[in-house]
Parts: sequence; structure tokens; C-alpha cells
Amino acid sequence: MKDNEEVLLIKVEEACKIMNLGRNTMLKLVRTKGFPAIISSHKILIDKQQLPNWISKNYGKFK
Repeated sequence: MKDNEEVLLIKVEEACKIMNLGRNTMLKLVRTKGFPAIISSHKILIDKQQLPNWISKNYGKFK
């Protein structure tokens, strides 16, 4: 990948830093219906571009 290309999918750890959340909370969010993530048996990848949209649409709904 070239230096000027932006990463589209990020790992849980990076999403935790972006959202200022702990890993356990992020793992709960990832399993929420409609969350912009790809979940395989060994890896979870989150769509970095869709994450802000999901947050704004679901702000205050997660308990």
C-alpha cells in the first residue's frame, strides 16, 4: 500500500482508540445489528469510513 492511500478497514484496537472505548465495549458494539464490521471466525474488521455515520445515527441507543 502506498503512503497516501487511506486504510478502509481497521482492527478492533484501532477503533477503540478512535472512539475512546475499551475493548470489551467495542466487542459488544461490533455484534450490534447494523454495526459496520466484517466478522470472520478469526478476525474482526471495522469500516473506518462508516464508523462516524453509525455513531451519529445510534448515539444514545446503546446500553
